[in-house]
Amino acid sequence: MGSNGKSNSFLLRISAILLLIPAFTQAQLVVTQQSPASLVQNVLIGSGVTVSNITSSGSSTMFGRFDGTNSNIGIGSGMIMSTGRIQDSPGPNDALNAGEDLGVSGNSQIEQLLSGNPPSKDAAVIKFDFICESDKVQFNYVFASEEYPEFVGTEFNDAFAFFIQGPGISGIQNIALIPGTTQPVAINNVNAGSFSSYFVNNNNGSTVQFDGFTKPFVAQANVIPCQTYTITLVITDISDGIYDSAVFLESASFSSPEVTIEQKISYLEGTDQLFENCGYNTIILKRTGPTNEALTIYLENSGSATYGIDYTSFPSSVTFAPGQNQLSFNIQAFGDVINEPGGETVSVIYRDTGCTNIEIKRVDFFIYDPPPLIGVDAGQDVSLICPNLPVLLNAQVNGGVPPYTITWLGQTVGNPITVYPDSSTYYSVQVTDQCGSTVKDSMLANIPNYVKLRLYTSNDTNICRGTKAQLKSLATGGKQPLVYSWVDDSSISLLNRFVTPLVSTQYTVSVKDSCGVQRSRTISVNVDSVKALFSVNYIDQSVIQFNDLSYDEVVQWQWDFGDGSDVSNEKNPIYAYPDTGSFIVELIVKNSIGCKDTISNPLKSYPPFSFYIPNAFTPDGDGLNDSFSGLGEGFVSFEMFIYNRWGEEIFHSEDYSEKWGTGVRGILDRIPIDVYAYKIILTKPTLDRQQFIGRITVVR
Repeated sequence: MGSNGKSNSFLLRISAILLLIPAFTQAQLVVTQQSPASLVQNVLIGSGVTVSNITSSGSSTMFGRFDGTNSNIGIGSGMIMSTGRIQDSPGPNDALNAGEDLGVSGNSQIEQLLSGNPPSKDAAVIKFDFICESDKVQFNYVFASEEYPEFVGTEFNDAFAFFIQGPGISGIQNIALIPGTTQPVAINNVNAGSFSSYFVNNNNGSTVQFDGFTKPFVAQANVIPCQTYTITLVITDISDGIYDSAVFLESASFSSPEVTIEQKISYLEGTDQLFENCGYNTIILKRTGPTNEALTIYLENSGSATYGIDYTSFPSSVTFAPGQNQLSFNIQAFGDVINEPGGETVSVIYRDTGCTNIEIKRVDFFIYDPPPLIGVDAGQDVSLICPNLPVLLNAQVNGGVPPYTITWLGQTVGNPITVYPDSSTYYSVQVTDQCGSTVKDSMLANIPNYVKLRLYTSNDTNICRGTKAQLKSLATGGKQPLVYSWVDDSSISLLNRFVTPLVSTQYTVSVKDSCGVQRSRTISVNVDSVKALFSVNYIDQSVIQFNDLSYDEVVQWQWDFGDGSDVSNEKNPIYAYPDTGSFIVELIVKNSIGCKDTISNPLKSYPPFSFYIPNAFTPDGDGLNDSFSGLGEGFVSFEMFIYNRWGEEIFHSEDYSEKWGTGVRGILDRIPIDVYAYKIILTKPTLDRQQFIGRITVVR
């Protein structure tokens, strides 16, 4: 695709841009324009490196510093170089073609680096000399571009390089390489389809404008310490000047490995004073840069204090193991009987061989005589008229080594604190200083002639619904007079009361004395109940299975079958009635605390089943055999259908007492002489259904 093709692609996609503009409210990348020389000296360069002869080319709008703390760029802060204006870099990513052609010339070194020597435009270049204290140089970076993803694999292969040259390096080498390869980092080399694990798709990203960027990479090279090298940082557009790209370089990451030394007194941050027989000083050695090889450094001691006598001896050499970037050791000061009010000095020294002279790195501290013994005064005893009045606890501490840890035992940590004693109370304070010395003292908050107010009540109770519960309360101590009250009914001031709740209820009683001290307790009255319920199943006409359906928590049953027989205590009894008839069955149930309920239901004991059906009748109104139906007993429901010879239903009844043919003479004469069909359905008490089908003849 040529330049025209890229323009056409832009025109086709411009209408979609508005669809990519959500209302972003997140924090963004922050950029600030700054001169290249200032960026190198004050932002990029870290420890172990000295720079000089800084030059640059490109528009001033191409260079600046960035804060990526609240973005997804992958680097917290540093310097940015762009093929466009750095101010176009912050998000949201609401455009597919961010950037512009600044009309700045390209870079021939980049063109030679890429196959085919494509033309370059808008090159941002910074070049400087540097000297390393060690045998390595390294820095961290991220490459970002608007060319992602639509122009991957085209001639618009925006690229950048870090060209280094100097002693021991053959010619000019690019150290901006894909890890583990010799391939330069560029649009066509790192993308969603090539080395995708290093690529970040920033489509619709909220903090950075670029459509895509790499994960953080490390550029590094082996160098000869104290020799001068030249590095050229270049980023450029390829084939055209639109759709900008940028490289982000991490602050202070352009560094050469070195060892630093620092100290930390155990009991006070930032101090350089160590007391005899108190605490320790931690000497911390840190190694920067690559740690793949072991490194040994040598230490010296100096000062007015005697090594190994006034303080612990420390090693004359320490070795960083491969992969280790920090080690430490502790120095303690020994006590002696010599009074040294001005203190003694101690120095731990590391002589770092620099490029022009030996750089002395050191920490210095003082050893002082032991501090005065720590003491604490808890304060004077106090007397109170009533409990729960405020008392200020404010211990006075002297001696020892501050800061102190002050704890009023049984209270929150801190001093002073305010307490509210409810009876005469001793308050003890414990103080520990930074030497680990601990002292205690106490004071009395006295409430004379006052006994702590206590309230006693009856226990929680269970009752049956509809019965009463007695609630009891009694207070002791306090300052008379005492006033009782119940939360649910403020008009009641009795110690004891009766209640009849319909549901489980909590009753809270309070007592207050003349000092305003109040105590409350709650009594739970759990209301229990049981519900009697049962069903029946006929095993045959007079043998019945009784099924208990009662609830809740039934433990006792009493069945009265209504025929004068003995009661049953079974849960689900079976009873055979010796005679037929109607009976009232009563069930009484009880739960575990004696709550009971009763239910009574009628039922029938049926005779043995029998049924007779005639085969003819004479509906002539003479009172003899005028109607048709069956005759029997031992069933609970009846249904009869009459059909003519064409199968049409001419009579239907569900009433056993209703017969076909019952009526005045005129109606009866209308039943023609013929043979009819009948169907009679009977239901037995056991719910079995019996069906009778036959013919009935009407005669005159």
